[in-house]
Amino acid sequence: SAWLWIVFWAGAAIVAVIATWIASSWVPLAIWLGAMVVAAMLYARSLNRTELLCVFSAMLVTSGISTFGLTSQLIPLIATPWNPEWNTPQRGWQDQILPALNPNLYLSVPADATPEQRDALEEQILTFREGVDVPAPAESAPRSQWWDYYREVYRQIPWSLWVRPIAGWLIFIAACYGMFYCLTYVVIGYRSDREKVIFPLARLPESLLPESESDASWLPRILKQPAFLVAFAFSLLLVSYNASISAGLGVMSRFGQFGYGIDISTVTKALKGTFLEGLTGGVQPLGFKFILTAVSVAFLLPVRISFSIWFYFLLGKLLILILVWMGYGRTGTDFPSNWLWENNPVTAQGAGGLLCFSGLSLYRCIKDFVRLSAGQSAARKLRLCLPILGLVACLAVLVLWLHWNRIPFLWALAIAIFLTLLTLGLMRIVAEGGIFWIQVHGSMFHIYKMLGLGKFLSPLLVGPLLPIYWVLFLDVKTFLAPNLLNAAQIQKRDRRRGRATFHVNLLVCIAATVVVSLAFAIFLSYLQGGQQMNMWFYSGGPQKTMDTALQAIETSPEFDPGTAAWYGLGAGWTAMSLSLRRFLFWFPHPIGYIMLANPELMARLWFSFFIGWGFKKVVMKFGGKLTFDWTRTLFIGLVMGELIAIFGWTAAALLSEFLPFIRPFTVSGIDLNRY
Repeated sequence: SAWLWIVFWAGAAIVAVIATWIASSWVPLAIWLGAMVVAAMLYARSLNRTELLCVFSAMLVTSGISTFGLTSQLIPLIATPWNPEWNTPQRGWQDQILPALNPNLYLSVPADATPEQRDALEEQILTFREGVDVPAPAESAPRSQWWDYYREVYRQIPWSLWVRPIAGWLIFIAACYGMFYCLTYVVIGYRSDREKVIFPLARLPESLLPESESDASWLPRILKQPAFLVAFAFSLLLVSYNASISAGLGVMSRFGQFGYGIDISTVTKALKGTFLEGLTGGVQPLGFKFILTAVSVAFLLPVRISFSIWFYFLLGKLLILILVWMGYGRTGTDFPSNWLWENNPVTAQGAGGLLCFSGLSLYRCIKDFVRLSAGQSAARKLRLCLPILGLVACLAVLVLWLHWNRIPFLWALAIAIFLTLLTLGLMRIVAEGGIFWIQVHGSMFHIYKMLGLGKFLSPLLVGPLLPIYWVLFLDVKTFLAPNLLNAAQIQKRDRRRGRATFHVNLLVCIAATVVVSLAFAIFLSYLQGGQQMNMWFYSGGPQKTMDTALQAIETSPEFDPGTAAWYGLGAGWTAMSLSLRRFLFWFPHPIGYIMLANPELMARLWFSFFIGWGFKKVVMKFGGKLTFDWTRTLFIGLVMGELIAIFGWTAAALLSEFLPFIRPFTVSGIDLNRY
């Protein structure tokens, strides 16, 4: 029964998120939990609490794979370097970057190919971009004709061309996913038992499930509480009001959409020409808009965490303002920062703090493993150390794979260690801070440029690394690792089933989702043409990745002492904060400081965390336990109302495109991806 449900919901997730942006963050996965609760009601609780948590864990981990987590980056990239429409003499890919790439990872044209072979392979790449030449039936055609059409498209796809590159990439993906998995169990015990991290995104689904296996009620207790129902209805109606106007269905469209606060453009106009103009522009633009889900997540956090997040954001804005007053610029635009190459003083501190924080966390976790294994039997020591041994094995595979891609062994090892520290830091940010948007301005390319490592690692080797980094580590809004940590915490709290069953279910779902989502993405691309898919992931992003890789090959940066100093300051302040907090409990938690490396998205979230912190501070000061529990239920209702509305309107818009008796409509901006 549980296996059947897991397969069913995993398949439903793949189909739903491939064509939408529902999975552009982690929190909307609670939508699926609501659907599972309803299904459990309809089937007289055929799934118990433990099984529902198991299903939700699989959904939490796998849902991003079919979009930002893997598929949207990998499939278009494989067909990019040798695309004759993009690989032009003016761009210089042919002479500069293609010789440095591993041709086994792409739809490549061999250097010794005959003109006929070259034309045939380039034609196959263009077919991926334009779609197969199979006439589609009329919209009114019977369903059988449509199924025949889909089968013919499937038969014309050159699947054999994709086997070799995908197989090569799957080694890298398996090594990284294995590293994520083992790293999860290296840190979960220390963070949960010793550091008492609360895992807010794991607590949310637990609150919506039956209290225990023996609970006879079909409905979880929280769904019967008036506070939940009122808040749920409020956020549901609010989002639905905006959605109906966006779809052209609102009868009150003349009033316009509800704006959720003051947007960035309004603040920029208000401050232009004033002594506060330095607060505007750049990668950390100032705005005062809120998201109900983010406000609710902030309320679920300890006040020290939510305070740190908005406090350090404003401190970063103040630093830029001071630099403007000192004459180093006019607005935040004069302090650029991005995902790959540039850091400003604020993001450099955040990136340095992130690496320091990750290194210290990993050291403490391994030290705790050593402490726990002291005096244990050999069998017990082996069992305790399995996550560490698995982590070492996965890193070894990753290093060898990078070496296969012509990276010197020692540099491949350094890259693998950096990716481990980056992963660990992002896992902590999500687990402790509840942040569901991450785009880090602190990559290994920032380190390469800042330290002037071109003298030691040839730029010809750095360029091919950028497409590799793009696949899993560049746009990490649906990063698998933090989701694994939350899923492990859910399983840790629910001990009624064996760990082996949990691990088998999770690994099977990950493998199935990877295979099905990759195959389905290829099918969709040939069905309608890759150029008709998402413009960023299927066109703009791959081209920019290759152009940037070419730029990396053509330049050899020098050591940047200014940026290195900001990195050092970030690492030093983080280490000092962790030390001071042992005896100065009022000292700000460094998690907000680390999040300065996530500037563009924190600019959209900080005000929500400020509101959530303010509500919790007032409740804790003037209310008791009953008041706190009632308010907590209220905020959970706000989350579910917003998420169900987002899911419902998105699903309705998709269905309206395929059902001829419904007037097709679209909704824009009705999601959590408000960046």
